[in-house]
Amino acid sequence: MRILYLVRHGESEWNEQGRIQGYLDSGLTELGREQARYVGLELAKHPIQFAATSSAVRAFDTCSIALGCFESPVPVEKTDSLREIRLGVWEGVKAADLKKDSPDQVDLWFHRPSKVRIEGGETLRAFRRRIAREMERLRAEHARETAVVFTHGGVICSYLTSLLGMKLDDLWRFKIRNGSITKILFPLGKPRIELLGDIHHLNGAVRPPGQSGIPGFSFMNTGSDQE
Repeated sequence: MRILYLVRHGESEWNEQGRIQGYLDSGLTELGREQARYVGLELAKHPIQFAATSSAVRAFDTCSIALGCFESPVPVEKTDSLREIRLGVWEGVKAADLKKDSPDQVDLWFHRPSKVRIEGGETLRAFRRRIAREMERLRAEHARETAVVFTHGGVICSYLTSLLGMKLDDLWRFKIRNGSITKILFPLGKPRIELLGDIHHLNGAVRPPGQSGIPGFSFMNTGSDQE
């Protein structure tokens, strides 16, 4: 791809409730749908030639609403491979409850996430391998196009660590909020980040920070300080 836009889905119902989502799903809130429309109005200014989306409802609906703002249809590929990390027994749990019941695990998750093993979950290494493989496939198949991928906070963070040669435990160095746009250029095949988690196009359609009780848990889509 010559230019790649990465979009995190709009606010979901579990984001609003402060629940850990991971691979599980919930629909968009009204705020999430509004964010998706603003994403579409922004992306429609650019020559998008191809779109891919996670098969999760919150990402697919964001994609559908956003691309509905375009004058001409854009080809879309829907795939399970772009879904969020599997978080096993953590999924569906309120972030505040997890912090209270498993403080050591939560602390390790933020400082050394590669060391955390969640029952029924996916390791961070396996997750990054899945995401990197899928993104490289899309880039190879659409090498001359400008594309947009609608996905999840963890997917975007993990892909950036892979793309930039960072460590697994560097996952938390990025702030990716609901409805944000990250823009990557590939001059001579080398990645260059032009926008990172940008939300200016949302025109203030964001939820106030700090409502889920655990900063940073937007990686698992709980609606925290990163929305």
